[in-house]
Amino acid sequence: MTLDAVARRAGVSPATASRALNGTAPVRAELLDRVRAAAAALGYIPNAHAQALAGSAATTVGVICHDVGDPYFAAIASGVMAAAAERDLLVMLSSTFR
Repeated sequence: MTLDAVARRAGVSPATASRALNGTAPVRAELLDRVRAAAAALGYIPNAHAQALAGSAATTVGVICHDVGDPYFAAIASGVMAAAAERDLLVMLSSTFR
């Protein structure tokens, strides 16, 4: 389920739906109730990756490696993920396959 779907169901813009759900700016109580009700009815769950990329605080660690199936790179990625989890950071892992 997307934020756009929540916004359509609530009859508001995606920006208003985002502000209502994230609390980043004041939203009228009536609109806030409509957005929250639409999100609940649709089973909306915010995308952590999108939130991390859009946020101003650096809460994401990016790892790019040759092949995550390679034991050497897998061990490194595993260590990065463990360290990130201890610090409540999100890891975005990508493979080049080169």
